[in-house]
Amino acid sequence: MKTVSIGFTRGDGDFAVLATLNNNDDHMRESTFEAIVENLRQSFTEETGEQVVAIERQDTPDYIAI
Repeated sequence: MKTVSIGFTRGDGDFAVLATLNNNDDHMRESTFEAIVENLRQSFTEETGEQVVAIERQDTPDYIAI
């Protein structure tokens, strides 16, 4: 897993994106990245009361010009 979107499915069927994360350049160990994803997913679930999930997909670019 290198890129994930974290969110939940709304009543109308759309996926509400709460966060996107990537580790495409291997800035951290895979196990560390997966632990961060799971921790954030659980935190969002507790805070929102929604069934928040992490899905493997890339919704944002790796790099942007600022």
